[in-house]
Amino acid sequence: MKICVLNGSPKGEKSITMQYVRFLELANPDHTFISCQISRKISGIEKKPEEWESICSSIRDADLILWATPVYFQHVPAQYKRFVELLFERNAVDLFAGKYAASISTSVHFFDQKVHEYLQGISEDLGMTYAGSFSAAMNDLFEEKNQRQLVLFGKDILSACSEKRSAIRAYPRIPTGSPVYTPGTISPVETHGKKTLILHDAASGSNLEAMVRQMATGLPEAKTVHLDNIGMKGGCLGCCQCAFDNTCIYSDGFCSFWKEQIEQADIIIYAGSVRDRYLSAAWKQFFDRSFFLGHVPRFQNQQLVIVVEGPLANVPGLRENLTSLLGGGNLVDIITDEPENSSLIDAVIRSTAERAVQASRDGYKKPPMFPAVAGHIVLRDAVWGDLRPIFRADHRYYKSHGLYDFPQYQYRKRFSRFFFSLLMGLPFVQKKIKPAMKDQMAKPFDRIFSESLVLKQVQRS
Repeated sequence: MKICVLNGSPKGEKSITMQYVRFLELANPDHTFISCQISRKISGIEKKPEEWESICSSIRDADLILWATPVYFQHVPAQYKRFVELLFERNAVDLFAGKYAASISTSVHFFDQKVHEYLQGISEDLGMTYAGSFSAAMNDLFEEKNQRQLVLFGKDILSACSEKRSAIRAYPRIPTGSPVYTPGTISPVETHGKKTLILHDAASGSNLEAMVRQMATGLPEAKTVHLDNIGMKGGCLGCCQCAFDNTCIYSDGFCSFWKEQIEQADIIIYAGSVRDRYLSAAWKQFFDRSFFLGHVPRFQNQQLVIVVEGPLANVPGLRENLTSLLGGGNLVDIITDEPENSSLIDAVIRSTAERAVQASRDGYKKPPMFPAVAGHIVLRDAVWGDLRPIFRADHRYYKSHGLYDFPQYQYRKRFSRFFFSLLMGLPFVQKKIKPAMKDQMAKPFDRIFSESLVLKQVQRS
């Protein structure tokens, strides 16, 4: 059986992901593995017909397509994303139709599920049967139990292909086209000196361009910048040289743009279009390149708005991904062009602009929910553990900003809970406490209602 490995790592064969693929190859000597360096050679694949045809030939001859990629900023690398765009732009869908597909990734398990959701959806859009996924931590292969699991994964996907196993499509096709948005007249918002930056990749004449203009009308002092004008020369290379001191190997001005424009803004508006289950590769490149900051929160109590052209409601994974990109900031709202009523979109743009300014003035920030809380714990443990020797800038930031908030450091709580646990282990105490559980859980809040300085201040005003 022929397996075509589409390698998404810019590091090529030296990537961690490809070491897992190499293990699979050694474990299955009766099968042929052909590796295509997608991300590392994306420029040639896009510009040179012979490079493109070489990839197409490998895909055409394969029985099984193995998407192999690291997780870059909660998704596949921008170069890999661009390759997926090329597949649809160049009508290469027929190359994949009827084949089997699987995916393998390596990461610190930070939103790795979004990568496999995306690759499964793309596989189904290309007419393939998706056989399964394997998401490994970077060092899993050093343990025999994980080696065995990888071997079993290989056995399963090869069996799916040889047995022509059936599968039910998990992700419906995404509808094409949107209602035409015709902006009306909206009044500008008083910004009270708050700096606003609008970043977009809108095509001329698109709904997105119209929404960007309307947002700029609502926030008349906003600075509007197209991603093409930032001057990014390429995508993140995964070299990790920035890990020591937050200095990117590129000298194209992106880092200075981030520090001079992104970090100085009070309100940031990201505007992009849905393209094959994500935003564009240009947006993905922007997110990837921000990794020069490492694993620290990107925003410092800034207000964020996301404007999306396209059927976002049909790609719930994208909405989740976008809302999880905003570490440290406050997401005011997500605005789309999906409603057929242009006046409704105008009203939402105007009210969102007003809310963003007010939230910035008030210093409002919504409490984090599960993705942000769980994500913090994953990154905190990873930076403290395996990443600390290399990601030294992360370690300094986490240490100085109190992000190493391990429960074992909370000595007072540990001491009190130890004795409380002993007490709760006594049967006669349990007998007395159980009937009063609801009252006892709510009782400590009575003191807050009577002593809260914040509440008294609000009541006086």
